[in-house]
Amino acid sequence: MSLKIKFLLPVVFVASLISAFFLLGNKDYLKLERSLKASFILFDENKPLPKLELTDFNNQSFSNNNLKGHWSIVFFGFTFCPDVCPTGLMDMVKLKKILQTKKLQNPEIIFITLDPNRDTPEVLKDYVTYFDKDFKALTGTKEHINQIIKPFGTFYEVVLNDGENQKTVSADDPIPSDIKTYTLNHTAWMYLISPDGEIFAGLPTPHNPSLMAEDIEKIFAFY
Repeated sequence: MSLKIKFLLPVVFVASLISAFFLLGNKDYLKLERSLKASFILFDENKPLPKLELTDFNNQSFSNNNLKGHWSIVFFGFTFCPDVCPTGLMDMVKLKKILQTKKLQNPEIIFITLDPNRDTPEVLKDYVTYFDKDFKALTGTKEHINQIIKPFGTFYEVVLNDGENQKTVSADDPIPSDIKTYTLNHTAWMYLISPDGEIFAGLPTPHNPSLMAEDIEKIFAFY
């Protein structure tokens, strides 16, 4: 399967969710969906978020309960990311300022690493708090992370570099011990999590903080 086709998977995933969503016949949700400019409603009461067994950057356990009672935006990435992740986090800084101007609640920004091998809690803390002291980051086992990304429609693959050649392997493949340099190709969607701790909306790239803020304001009013 080509990389181009693989990166179409989140789009197909979202399309299927939207189709199922429309079939519910909920006119209020449909009206909300049509008013959004930078996001898609992904909520499906029949597909709850799986059990989370993660660790935050203070080495404290993080479960589904930590997502409840407030809005969150979840973003998957890795600290060695050269462009997509820092750009996304800067967009979150801009979004936070816009929502503050609107006097709206700021969703908790949560960065979940796709590279737990290198992204220790200490590394993650230095990374995300560089952008904003209130941003949080999570890690876990590679196996668990690879499971929890599935309901989000998130995809990544590993690009190995032995100094002479590059080789792309799937997210589930182990990284050979003799490989010192590698990077990740990954999708860059962000996900708005409701106070019930469920995926409510997807925020695709390119991210436009102003339009995202408008959508979030509408979603907050609807919810």
